[in-house]
Amino acid sequence: MPPCYDPTTSEESLMNCWKTSLLLCVLLVPVTSTYAQEPPAGAPSRQQILNLFDAIQLRRTMEASQEVAMQSAVNTIQQMIRQRGVTLDPAMQVQMDTLMKGVMEDVRAVLSIDDMLEAVIPIYQRHFTVDDVNAIIAFQNSPVGKKMTSLQPVMMQESVQALTPLQQRAVPELMKRMNDRMEKVLPPTVTPVPPVPTQRN
Repeated sequence: MPPCYDPTTSEESLMNCWKTSLLLCVLLVPVTSTYAQEPPAGAPSRQQILNLFDAIQLRRTMEASQEVAMQSAVNTIQQMIRQRGVTLDPAMQVQMDTLMKGVMEDVRAVLSIDDMLEAVIPIYQRHFTVDDVNAIIAFQNSPVGKKMTSLQPVMMQESVQALTPLQQRAVPELMKRMNDRMEKVLPPTVTPVPPVPTQRN
């Protein structure tokens, strides 16, 4: 298994590494699933839970979470590339931007929001009563509830901006620790990923 990055790597190899890393990051987006279990007696109906999802705009939140995860992955990977001293020319940057849009379209196609919503319905049925659902919907329809819901996507984007510098500072140490772990479990013939140089202020 060759290292993901090598100082003499070609742009094609670098792009392949970037594609692989990006896809892995996207696939690691938390996706809630459930196991087969009948909802308890008196649990909210499927339609009531769907009404709750509409009230809390869960679909919009899931879509925003995918966007945020994608952008966070892109920011981190591009930072790693820059730290390795690789300069992206305009053509390669366009390729990366196109790739990001394409992968996001693939994520939406493969990880259908409808399927994810359907999967979590039993979870809500197990944990919320009909009265709970009605109370949450009533709150979401109040001025404060509507404000909170409308601000969630914006706050998620701002959170990414706030957390990106922390993630970037953590990358060198995480790569070093990953190499240390790989050296303990992989055969000697396998070359670990070289550590990311620590940025100097």
